[in-house]
Amino acid sequence: MLQGPNFWVVFLYYFSGTTLIVLFVASQGMGMSLDMALPYQMGTLCGLISGIIGAYFNRSVIISLTFPNPKTLVLELDKALAQIGFEQKTQLDDYTIYSQSNTLRTVFSGKIFVKIENNCAQISGRSRYVKRLKDALS
Repeated sequence: MLQGPNFWVVFLYYFSGTTLIVLFVASQGMGMSLDMALPYQMGTLCGLISGIIGAYFNRSVIISLTFPNPKTLVLELDKALAQIGFEQKTQLDDYTIYSQSNTLRTVFSGKIFVKIENNCAQISGRSRYVKRLKDALS
């Protein structure tokens, strides 16, 4: 199954980006010297908070769902994905790729990859959308 960025990769992305932005704003916008400890403390604190929140919602997860009837599997899956705003876009090897219809929203929501074998569907995507999909299917 395709695996996207895990918790630590996403955490480092948000942590480093936020820390650098806070350091820039503190030095340029607030006139603080980078020789002081305060900008680094503020950057680290904001980076930790941003990293944890960003990683929790945007890490990639994989779930497996089993359905008793393979014919209803695709119908139920399409219906549940439509409820959370995703539609089928393309097919890549064994994977069906779903994304949001609005291009700008797709940048922030990512894609959902679905691989169906027999009565089982393996679903990979950002954790907040995969969780909503799992709730919609329950």
